[in-house]
Amino acid sequence: MKNLSELTHGGTLCLSKAGLAEGTNANTLKIAAPNGAGVDYAIDGLLYHKADADNIAMTACAVQADLTSCLYLVSLNAAGTVTITKGEEALTASLGVGRESLRWPEVPAGNCPIGGFRVDNSGGTFTSGTTDLGAATVTDTYYDFSLVPPAPLIA
Repeated sequence: MKNLSELTHGGTLCLSKAGLAEGTNANTLKIAAPNGAGVDYAIDGLLYHKADADNIAMTACAVQADLTSCLYLVSLNAAGTVTITKGEEALTASLGVGRESLRWPEVPAGNCPIGGFRVDNSGGTFTSGTTDLGAATVTDTYYDFSLVPPAPLIA
């Protein structure tokens, strides 16, 4: 990947903090930008805007096993459609002791990453778009970013 200073054409990145969080309704997300005006982003050099929104339906993804942690990437296309992409799971107990790490999944073609979330699941399975992020067995942590972080999470 090129450095931003090397780009002369076609950058894809998020230009403002999305304020990702759990939606008001079960198994949904929200974009609640700190500026109250939504998120600005670029895809292949073209600028787009997604207004703040609540109760965004989450993309159905493969089931996450019990006692695992996983990163989910949140991205937008030019129309402002939200896509959730599931990463690879790791045993939660193996994180932080050097046996496993979590990596962000690849960005779908034509989309811009705006952030993501981590699910630590400790009681049955978790399914994006079905399981309530507020369930007692789910610990969810949200991240906003301009580009997908290159380093894995190890704890």
